[in-house]
Amino acid sequence: FSGRWSMSLSRNSSDVGDDNKGDGSNPNPPSDLRLPTLVLIGDKELMTPCEPCNQMNIDDLKKTKDDGNDDSTTTITSIFKRKLSELKACQKSYGGIGIAACQIGWRARVFCMGVESDDTAAKARYPGVSEFQFQYWINPIITPDLNSGTSWFWEGCLSVPGMRGWVERPNMIKLSGYNEHGDYVEVILNGLPARVAQHEYDHLDGVLFPNRALHGTLLPIKAFDDNLQNNNWPDNWPTPGSRKTKPGECSYER
Repeated sequence: FSGRWSMSLSRNSSDVGDDNKGDGSNPNPPSDLRLPTLVLIGDKELMTPCEPCNQMNIDDLKKTKDDGNDDSTTTITSIFKRKLSELKACQKSYGGIGIAACQIGWRARVFCMGVESDDTAAKARYPGVSEFQFQYWINPIITPDLNSGTSWFWEGCLSVPGMRGWVERPNMIKLSGYNEHGDYVEVILNGLPARVAQHEYDHLDGVLFPNRALHGTLLPIKAFDDNLQNNNWPDNWPTPGSRKTKPGECSYER
């Protein structure tokens, strides 16, 4: 963002329903929160890179934390915290394992991710998924570790409903940025958290997973229903690794 936070949403609301990273417990969604609708593939707002958040406002988040006062230092900071709450609530309500701000019409370089014990909707979408800590990332930067190899995953997206694609990404990354408290954080991630972070980071650059899916592997979710993957797919189709990997699991085989 140039200047202060830009908080306006481009979509109407709907009723649909190391501690340094922040555990996502603060902020909590207000009880009167009305969730924004999802922005879907084909919308130019979703397919355009987002602008960074202003450092002055990130510092405001940190000042609020350091003062030990949960009241925001400015109205703009308060609005920003509410947008973080909306982002988390949307991820959980819509069944995501991660979500980027632009998916709810908020044009900020912000995403959150994580799978917790009560995320039943996310676990239904990705039956093989493993839990990992919920976390916010503001102005994130990703540096892939190209020496760690790659992994594959049946990726899906809340903004690309009804589809899965077999996507290869680096297996290990360095992720740096700011958490919801305005603290600078730098971590090494591998496996599923690294995968989700890269998927959400792509959103901030206007890139969607179908652009990265291996040719011939973009499939409707219905293809995975009722154990069809195990019982009805041809041997080694569409690839040997994808044939035997459930949605939510990582594979080291193409």
